[in-house]
Amino acid sequence: MFVPGASVKPLIYGYMRVSEETPDDDIEQVEACMRRFAAVVGFCYATTFFEYQYGLQAAFDELAGELDRCGARHVVVPSLSHLSAHPMLCCLMIDRLELGAGAQVHALDELPVSVPRCRVGGLPGVRR
Repeated sequence: MFVPGASVKPLIYGYMRVSEETPDDDIEQVEACMRRFAAVVGFCYATTFFEYQYGLQAAFDELAGELDRCGARHVVVPSLSHLSAHPMLCCLMIDRLELGAGAQVHALDELPVSVPRCRVGGLPGVRR
């Protein structure tokens, strides 16, 4: 129910690149860290887009479309390497989110010390 005068938290979406061999527990732990980050910083965590095939960007394309559709301006990733292990492609993907959708990308492994941290290192099976 809408309450006049109540503050509305901005939406944030998660994005992760995982291999099919990655244990569900590992995926859930990292997703929980992204949700915790959202809660601590004051976002409303919408959902996580998962990329399961190395080299493809189907989930990333869906994420970019969702940002455009709903006007969300924030994306959280465990690390920038989840966008791409290739530095130039990673920069292009960040540009697509920042310039194309006006979104800010938050990488958990690059947060300031003041934000509670989770161990997000690398998910087993994620190619870097």
